[in-house]
Amino acid sequence: MNRALSTAICLVGAWSLAACSGGGSLFGSGAAPVSAPPAAAAAPALPTGAALGGILGGPVGAQLDEADRQAAYDAQTAALEAGQRQAWRGKSGTFGYVEPGPGADSAQGYCRAYSQTIYIAGRPQRGRGLGCRQPDGSWRMVS
Repeated sequence: MNRALSTAICLVGAWSLAACSGGGSLFGSGAAPVSAPPAAAAAPALPTGAALGGILGGPVGAQLDEADRQAAYDAQTAALEAGQRQAWRGKSGTFGYVEPGPGADSAQGYCRAYSQTIYIAGRPQRGRGLGCRQPDGSWRMVS
């Protein structure tokens, strides 16, 4: 074989190996870039005490465990947002529903009155509250 051709083949081979040893190749790294999955939006923190509003913010809400309070609060905010009755069921057997009233603009923003019924040990506990939409779109329980 021609000495120039042999030298050229060796140089190409050496160049190819050098590219591979550096984590790359003549055609890229050979691996698709891996990106981190998008971060999930953090769920809003469950308010405590009177900030839960209605009967959730009082002695009835205090009888619920945190998961049941969260389920009831989620139904409460969903009912205010949709303007429709929302039912919920907790993991420990409690359940209930929220009935929103008509919405209206007020000095506190767009607000809705609501009634809420929570069944604990099969006994209904009823109450009322008022929720107002905040500039960020969340709901704040006023009473």
